[in-house]
Amino acid sequence: MRVLDFHVHVGTRHQWTPWVIDFFRENNPGYAGRFVDRITPEGITAYLKEQGVEKAVILSEYAPKATGVVTNEFTTEFCRGRDMLIPFGSVCLYDPVPPAEQAERAVKELGMKGFKMMPTYAHFYPNDPALWPFYETVRDLGAPLLFHTGTSIFKGSLVKYGDPLFLDDVAESFPTLQIVLAHGGRSFWYDRAAWMITRHKNVFIDISGIPAKQLLTHFPKLEKFADRFLFGSDWPGVPDIRSFVDRVTRLPLKAGTIEAILWGNGAGLLGLEN
Repeated sequence: MRVLDFHVHVGTRHQWTPWVIDFFRENNPGYAGRFVDRITPEGITAYLKEQGVEKAVILSEYAPKATGVVTNEFTTEFCRGRDMLIPFGSVCLYDPVPPAEQAERAVKELGMKGFKMMPTYAHFYPNDPALWPFYETVRDLGAPLLFHTGTSIFKGSLVKYGDPLFLDDVAESFPTLQIVLAHGGRSFWYDRAAWMITRHKNVFIDISGIPAKQLLTHFPKLEKFADRFLFGSDWPGVPDIRSFVDRVTRLPLKAGTIEAILWGNGAGLLGLEN
């Protein structure tokens, strides 16, 4: 079965904060031994193939107080010339260049295919009106927008910014902007994330960080909204990707739903061939 991982981080101890690296050392010794000091496109593509992943979204981030900084420039160079790797940018909210201008450059000059935003790590409310020009630009560029929602254990994160309902304003104001709720609001707000996909046809859920065995408990109407869920691993936050995929394939869901989660829905957002 084809697998598109919509949520993969790349970085080393030179880019991430020490407490993030400590977490990875404890929870993903394979990453710590193989990638913590140096990470290469060759190494990551080989790893993803080992894990049965056909394509992966590679994420940028600007959150120096919480997780670290992986720049748009780093991500686009990392993915350059490798069809397997799909670069997603972010915006730096402490940069004097307006987010809308950053977004336009990221897509038109750096080749980004979407954006990852991290409210809990970068400390902002997603429905801040100051971000409206950014959302307008991303909408006009036709790029999907992935938001971290829910909790985080990392030092420097502020959970109050992670409520999926902050994106209700955004989804209502920009009905053609494709919005993905990473982690489905874990773990305080699964019900709010579930409500968001019933309310807004332009909202999706990335299942990274949600134990597969709990997926139908938190989202009992998943089958009804089979076109709104995407597979993401949040690697290297998990020790491996293949076992997560295997657990998803064993869920009591229709074969077409599982295929949509693992490949089809994400491919649709990215304009890939099914």
